[in-house]
Amino acid sequence: MSTKTPDHTFCPTCGLHGFFDERDADRALGQARTRRNRTADKQGSRRGMTRENRTFTCGEGLIHLTSQSRRSFVAMGVTA
Repeated sequence: MSTKTPDHTFCPTCGLHGFFDERDADRALGQARTRRNRTADKQGSRRGMTRENRTFTCGEGLIHLTSQSRRSFVAMGVTA
């Protein structure tokens, strides 16, 4: 089993890691969730942990991971 990090770049607009396609973003999302779950299991609690739970596309056309819910994202007036 390979744990190769999906190809990404640094987004100059958002200041976040940006992924070029949906498949790489989904792989990175799965890896981030797994990493957070393992850390939480070691600590014994998920209390206070932020988890990446979805992706969004920025103005540059790159796909980013976020822990923010879609509801709060839309409430801020950002369209994605």
